[in-house]
Amino acid sequence: MIDEVAPAREPLAEEPIPARVVRGGARRPRRMRRARPTVRSGSLAVVLAAAILTGLALAFQGFARWAGEHPGWAVLLGLAAVPVLYALLRGMPHARDLRRAARAGMAEAEADALAATRTAPPVPVDEPADPPTRTQQPPLLADAFPPGPEEPTLAAPFHDGRTAPLPEPEAPAPYATEPYAPDWEPELELEPEPEAEAVALTAAELDGVDLATLDFAALDPDTFEEAVAALCRRDGCADAETVGGAGDLGADVLATAPDGRRVVIQCKRYGPENKVGSQDLQRFGGTCWSVHGAQLAVLVTTSEFTAPAEEYADSCGIRCINGTELTAWAEGTGPAPWGPGATLG
Repeated sequence: MIDEVAPAREPLAEEPIPARVVRGGARRPRRMRRARPTVRSGSLAVVLAAAILTGLALAFQGFARWAGEHPGWAVLLGLAAVPVLYALLRGMPHARDLRRAARAGMAEAEADALAATRTAPPVPVDEPADPPTRTQQPPLLADAFPPGPEEPTLAAPFHDGRTAPLPEPEAPAPYATEPYAPDWEPELELEPEPEAEAVALTAAELDGVDLATLDFAALDPDTFEEAVAALCRRDGCADAETVGGAGDLGADVLATAPDGRRVVIQCKRYGPENKVGSQDLQRFGGTCWSVHGAQLAVLVTTSEFTAPAEEYADSCGIRCINGTELTAWAEGTGPAPWGPGATLG
């Protein structure tokens, strides 16, 4: 029986260890990575740390119990431990020394890297070709593309070889001979007309004036009050008089109606754009009844009343006479505040 000879196995080729390039061109073998710690080793480290901390805690607790039972010995032991701790702290390196050592190590590493760079062979660099000579330079744009017929050429020679004379400017077009006529006409600012001065009349003068033709809006405030009092005297209130002033407390005219009632009138000479508001009615209503003892309260104005003012007057029983009703009263086409047909508000 012939023994079969097993073929010899070829030895496995050892794979080269990859090298890593360092500064200066030198190569050194790459270090093998350390194996990562497994979960088991991490759990053991945690258990060991917990055991150490537990032992330290128990030792501290026992020492504290012993120090409470033997305070004298504890003080002596503490005094003896102070020099030992001081010696340990003195023997430990300071942060300044550690920084100096780190700087020295960094300087040494930089020196080694610089020395390796100097000893490494120089890397060949491709040198650029010789620059082209003046005769080999490409033609300029002016030579390659001569000016065409549409491009102007400078006929005048250069004085300094760098600048060219500027072309002469064209003459401006002549101005139009026709006069300028704007499409719009300027507006002329008209001066405001001066306001007419308010007419001032006395009570005696008003008694001799036809009140039906009197313009109450043209009167000054004092004359307006006198005109309302003259209307009261004309229509049966013989004792009507003005009491307006700084301390009138809302009453401008006091009179006694033909039926015997005490009449208290307040006068408001306002322009057409200014209306009598509810505040004016409220101030008048607060004094006409309680202070002046009015049995008939009237507010007369040359303007109008606002809606809230009329509502307040209706609720308080104050009679309101606006500019239109005042004119009708003066002309005799409308009733007096106390006469028949007089309405509230």
